[in-house]
Amino acid sequence: MKRTVLFGSCVILALATAGCQDQTTEPARPSVTHDAQLSLKSLQAQGYGLSRSRVRLPAGPLSERYLAEALRRAINPGDYVCPPSTPLIDWLLAEIDRIDPDVFDLLYNQLLADLIPAYEALLFETADTPQYFGYNGEYTQVMLKTEKDVKRFWDTFSSDIQLLAMHGTVLTDIEKVAATYQALFVNDDGTPLSPEFAEFLATLVHDAVLSDPALDGGNHPLFTFNAFAFSDFDGPIPDKIVMGDGILAGYSALGFDDVAPQGVYAHEFAHHIQYENGYFEEFPPTGATTQAELTRYTELMADAMSAYYLTHKRGAALNRKRVAQFLEVFFNIGDCAFTNPGHHGTPNQRLRAAEFGFNVADAAQKQGHILTSDEFHDRFVAEYSRIVAPDAT
Repeated sequence: MKRTVLFGSCVILALATAGCQDQTTEPARPSVTHDAQLSLKSLQAQGYGLSRSRVRLPAGPLSERYLAEALRRAINPGDYVCPPSTPLIDWLLAEIDRIDPDVFDLLYNQLLADLIPAYEALLFETADTPQYFGYNGEYTQVMLKTEKDVKRFWDTFSSDIQLLAMHGTVLTDIEKVAATYQALFVNDDGTPLSPEFAEFLATLVHDAVLSDPALDGGNHPLFTFNAFAFSDFDGPIPDKIVMGDGILAGYSALGFDDVAPQGVYAHEFAHHIQYENGYFEEFPPTGATTQAELTRYTELMADAMSAYYLTHKRGAALNRKRVAQFLEVFFNIGDCAFTNPGHHGTPNQRLRAAEFGFNVADAAQKQGHILTSDEFHDRFVAEYSRIVAPDAT
């Protein structure tokens, strides 16, 4: 059976209140925004429009945007610890607050432009197209080295996995944006978007992005605050790991640019190990069968695998204390949305998974070898019940 799997990073966008805060100085409202909103309303009255529920490709965690309220829906809230906010999310929301509210509403709520960079990279970019990482290419060398090192470290087949970047600046390319709209969306009646309508939408995106200096021509985390792994198995799209400029910028702003590129990539590569070895077909040893529990199982396994690689002397060989500092921020965007299909595990559960990876790396180093992915997997499964135990003190 042909399966398509798209798995996002652990990043959760809490945009419930973003883009609508009072500003000390009210920016000039560009007329393009008002005119675009009127044009969209007229088209919507005729049956045209966009909806996140009508994305034609598997949406998966990549295109989900969890609102703040969703993070607080826990089965047993008293048993688990979830922070009300995190430094990374606080940074993101502060960046979004700089956007003109009307421009944000148009781009995010009406044009769904935040989906375009990721899907443009997924559908149209390949290893044959020029790639750079970071707003100005500042992470290109470290990403290329990390790709090479991770593939060398693990024993799974990986030569077909392409490392690609997603850039918000693509939103100023009308031709690419129009093609992505056509590939992604259908009209209310299920018919494909016409080329004319797709170009109309792409033009609105182009003009809106350039109308607000806060968006810096698309170099804003609103559009690229993610990273994801994709496998189409027998389908036409090659295996990919896509790194967003925005997520790299966020960790850099918090002082983790020395470890975040390696850490995020290692986590996403772990999902490809799961694809190759069939771990997505398993049920957790706890016996849980809900989609939220299945997602948590594979996410925590990816956390443990990345921690193992990052601190192994034959892996990234990064300082354990430094990796732990990064992972504390990385994992603090864990969640308590136990019934949500995208549940990644609570922050404490994710830290337990990382500690497990650290400890296995320490033991393996004393024996002077790298565990196979199956050997690591078996040890993780044996430890899983302890990792997911209630974590409130």
